[in-house]
Amino acid sequence: MRSEAVKLAIGSLSVGITVLGLKYLAYWLTGSVALFSDALESIVNVVTAAVALIPVRIASKPADANHPFGHHKIEYFSAVIEGVMIVVAALLIVREAYDNFLYPRQLSAPLQGLVVNGTASVLNAIWCWVLITRGKRLRSPALVADGRHLLTDVVSSGGVVVGLSLAVVLNLPILDPSLAVLVAINILWGDGRS
Repeated sequence: MRSEAVKLAIGSLSVGITVLGLKYLAYWLTGSVALFSDALESIVNVVTAAVALIPVRIASKPADANHPFGHHKIEYFSAVIEGVMIVVAALLIVREAYDNFLYPRQLSAPLQGLVVNGTASVLNAIWCWVLITRGKRLRSPALVADGRHLLTDVVSSGGVVVGLSLAVVLNLPILDPSLAVLVAINILWGDGRS
């Protein structure tokens, strides 16, 4: 069963890198600070997936003389690292949004960027469901924490797609940095609840 947890942790890293690439492409296509914030959140996902992989691999080792009950408690370490990364990402997002409030940017190719970002969000939604359900079955706090964090990302991304669509349709460029700030708040709030 622990080898399945290791495979899921490796899968998280692979999915995270794919989603990061898609979200950065969406930002690159549009120049949107809201999509940049979504891509930055994906960097956190990749780092936390990598951090989760280490404790999951250690936890898969059998009990020994020094650890008669096994090594599973190491997984809680990854949840702490994830919390720190989320705070750093939120601060970086707010900084970028502030710059965009001062010097607004015109969006280019918003429809293409939103489609690419939406695709990344669907992939994330499927993977977070896999991590939470299988992580609970395997009793892996690291996998469940990673899945819950991805759920926060899915909610943020959905809000960004809807809000940025409104910004384009209503021609309200101020919504772009405003959405980025909301993403930062959602990241902080969602992580506190995970």
